[in-house]
Formats: sequence, C-alpha cells, structure tokens
Amino acid sequence: MNMMRLLFSILVTLMPLSLTATSPLTLNFHQLAVQVGRLVDESLASHAYSNSKRAYPGSKFTTDAPQQARLSTAPVEIRSRGGAAAKTMTARQMETFNLLSGGLAGTVASCLTNPLEVIKTQLQSSISAESGNLAAGRGHPLTIAKRILEEDGAAGFFRGLPPTLIGIIPSRSAYFYAYQQCKHALGRAGLKEGAPVNSLISGMMAGITGNTLTNPIWMVKTRMQLLVDASVGQKAYTGYRDAISTIFREEGLAGFYKGISASYWGCTEGALQFLLYEQFKTKLIKRRNIRRAAEGLPPSEQLTKAEYFFSAAAAKMAASIGTYPHEVARTRLREQARGGVFKYKGMWQCIGVIGREEGMQGLYSGMGVHLTKVVPNSAFMFLTYELVRGWLSEYTIVEN
Repeated sequence: MNMMRLLFSILVTLMPLSLTATSPLTLNFHQLAVQVGRLVDESLASHAYSNSKRAYPGSKFTTDAPQQARLSTAPVEIRSRGGAAAKTMTARQMETFNLLSGGLAGTVASCLTNPLEVIKTQLQSSISAESGNLAAGRGHPLTIAKRILEEDGAAGFFRGLPPTLIGIIPSRSAYFYAYQQCKHALGRAGLKEGAPVNSLISGMMAGITGNTLTNPIWMVKTRMQLLVDASVGQKAYTGYRDAISTIFREEGLAGFYKGISASYWGCTEGALQFLLYEQFKTKLIKRRNIRRAAEGLPPSEQLTKAEYFFSAAAAKMAASIGTYPHEVARTRLREQARGGVFKYKGMWQCIGVIGREEGMQGLYSGMGVHLTKVVPNSAFMFLTYELVRGWLSEYTIVEN
C-alpha cells in the first residue's frame, strides 16, 4: 500500500496534465491521485479494523457497519458477514479506480517494451528506407539495434520513455473509461452490451477520445525516438524541452497534431480489437457454462486469467495485422522536414507515396517487432483491467 502511495506521488510530479472525462465526474490528474491516496488510507484502516474484529471479538471493534447506504436512489443494506467489516467505497472512488485500472497496467507494460518501440519506430521511418546503412538493413531489427547502440548507447533504447510515462495514464484511462461509458450508453439505447455493433462503436469512440487528448505527447515521443539525417537539415534535439520549443517555433500548434488522421484511422484497430475480444469472451463463457451445467453447477460470467490473457492477445494480433499500414503512415507524418520540405502531407497521400516507392514491404515495415511488442502488452493490460474490475465488483457503493 505504501508503494502505491509512492507511485502516485511520482506520477503527480511527472504529470502536470489535466484529464477531463465526458461524464458528471470531472477530475484533473492531481485530484485523481488524491482520491486514490485517500482510498489507500481507507483500505488500510478497513484492513486493520477487520483484523481487530477477528482478533478481539468481544472488544469495541465489534460495532456493526452502517445499516443503510444508497446507490443512486435505491437503498442498500450493508451487513457484517462472518464478523468482518463489509467492503465499501464511494461512487467517486469507484470511478477513480475504473479510470486508472487500464492506465496503470499500460504503464508497466510500456516500460518493459520501450526498446522494441524504439526499433519499430525506426524501421517504419523513411530514413530506414532511404539512408545508407539503415536502408541496407531494411527489415532487420538487429541492424537498427546496433546503430542505436553505437550512437546513443543503452540509453538510446529508452528514448521516448518519459512522454510514454506521462501519456500512458491519461491515454489508457480515457480509452477504457470512454469504452465503458459508451458501451453502457448504447446498451441503454437498445444496443445490447457485448453485441458486435455495440463493441465496434464503443471501441471507435474510445480510440478517438484517447488519441485526441494525447496526440501531442506521442508526437514528441516519435520525434525523440527517430534517428536524424543531418545531411538534409534534420536536427538532433538536445532534450524534450528543446524538442517541444522547436516544434512549436517551426511548425506551430498544428505540429503537435501531426499524424492524428492516421491515429483516427487506427481507431478501427481498437474497435476491431474490442469486437473480437468481446466475441472471444462470449464464446468462452458460453462453452464454460455448458460444461458447468453438465456438472450441475450454476452459470458463471468469469473466465480464468489465462483465458482473458489469450483472448486479448488473439484479438490484438488480428486487429493489428489488419490495420497496420496506419502505423507506418503515422510515423512518416511525424518526421522532420528533409531540406526544409515535408514529404508526407496527409495520411492517404503518405500511404500512396509509400506504396509506389516501397511497395507492400514499406507499408508493413516493422510489423514483426510491432506485434512482438503490442500483443503481450495488450494482453497484460486487458488481463489487469478485468482483474481490477472483478475486484471492484466485491465492493458496495456508499455515499461520501
């Protein structure tokens, strides 16, 4: 618990950003961290209270929990079971944990896979396609890795990590939060939750929300990860402050939104991933309940950790392969100008140029490294998200 408090303190220091959700809950990141810290304190107190009741059943700690609580307008009775205090949290605390559950998982996974992200980004770039040694090593990640190691040392494999740490919490949290809100809203409108159309629309809206909020962060990250060609006037940034000020000075505010059209197209990947994931889960749950019925057991909506993990992995792999060219287009659109001229000016123009000059190999450059990174990353994130949601379902919502 103390480690959780330390983690959130660090994140608050690193993240002077605001995250506004499209719901009655509107919190900036500092408020989110405060809420989580408060919940940690309450959890510690609740844990101590429960242990005291078990250790001293005749003491003052046997006082019953409050008898009434409310969720919306319906009264909920909270009773002490087996001598332990009932698990409760406020609606705002529940929303906070839902908002952060995807983001924290994504943070850990992104730290572990950042070296693959750096290599993939370079493989997707036009410098790899056109320039000297990297062009000769086209499609060979080890050649890229050797060049990065020679120029920047081991630290080169962690270029772009600070923007990732800053952006992953708001990006993933907004993504999962928007998906849940849209899924429930569509369900109330008559589109059954878990149905293909519901999943597809919810996934699209989640992707659009996350990308719109955080595109400037990913733009800076990509610029920092790309190797530069000084012979055509490209600049090696001295740091993130230099990168941000240079982009703003030379390209204006719009420079931070380069590649967003490709990111919006990439929302089809997220939508397809959620669609496949929900379908895989539905089929596995149905199969599991058939077996449970044959054994005389009641139905269950829960899967094993392995089933969640491999469902998410299979969904991510299929969605990534089907929509991969947008990844290459997004990287090319975020490159620096060559000789003062930006070669790629829009998503479809970019894809057309790559197709004519480099063929299908260019459109799918770096895909092997990309899949190696994102499939386990996504599977881990979805598994964590499902486990956190399952843990939250054990709590009863009470008033503040």
